[in-house]
Amino acid sequence: MINKLIILLFLFACSSDVSIMKRYDEEPKDTHDSIDVTEVETEEPGAEPEDELTEPSQEPSNEMSDLTIGYGEVYFRQIACPPCVGSSTEFDITATLKLHQPTSGDYTDYLQEPGTCTTNLIQTHVSSQPLQSSQQASFNGITLNPNSPGEWYNGFIYEHQYERNSSYSVTSEHGTISNAFTSIEGFDDIQPYTLLWVDPSYAYDAVISKSGTTFSWQPIVNNSLFEIIIAVYSSNGSQFLGAVSCLEEDQGYMYIPGSYFQSYPTWSIAAVHLIRHKINSVPAPELNGYFQSHMMWEVVGTGHIE
Repeated sequence: MINKLIILLFLFACSSDVSIMKRYDEEPKDTHDSIDVTEVETEEPGAEPEDELTEPSQEPSNEMSDLTIGYGEVYFRQIACPPCVGSSTEFDITATLKLHQPTSGDYTDYLQEPGTCTTNLIQTHVSSQPLQSSQQASFNGITLNPNSPGEWYNGFIYEHQYERNSSYSVTSEHGTISNAFTSIEGFDDIQPYTLLWVDPSYAYDAVISKSGTTFSWQPIVNNSLFEIIIAVYSSNGSQFLGAVSCLEEDQGYMYIPGSYFQSYPTWSIAAVHLIRHKINSVPAPELNGYFQSHMMWEVVGTGHIE
């Protein structure tokens, strides 16, 4: 597995306005899913020449395993103040599908243990032998296009296309995974509500206290995780100062200790990412393993350190 930064957030100033730019590996374009290469032994003198190495198999084996054969993700990002994060729209919804030979890798093991915080924000990638991706795939009515070996992607999903709390099946050239995952819903309420100011002239009003801050939200989604990432920048937005991520079971509120912000100057500005995670795994008999899914709904707000 390869570690990398999960989040790089930068602010830039334009005239008197300050914006937050979140740089993510949203649309994977590299070949981080590696293929194991079999070592070829030296031939004995007089032996018949071996056939040349063949391409990796494009079909799954025919034996069911308890390993992971693929991954589906729907990432729904809702931005309170689009101009504050360098976005032209309120919603940013992406869908990713990966299918491969069985592997023991876990696509979500980058998440820290629930009940803990970390300043080491990393992403892990699973090494696997990808299946063929030459035709379109789909999550119900959402079409995904081939993006790289064993991977399909759609980065232009409209808000009305995403059906909340609904069962989705995965269809690809390798078969169908029925009821592969259930989508999640967003939020009816987030506190402090000043995180969600939509006008740049009022943004950054919410206080991230050096004495500790409690965030709350509704509704609660059972059997899900909730993460809050607070990324801190200088008051004029010219310098990234650091970030902290805290993860807990979704219980409708979370307390972020003020100790994480003691070293930052008062009036430093912050991007606040509230992210609900729903992780599941279901058997996929046609692909002889288990299909892992990860639903994420993120709200991005703004605040300042005080």
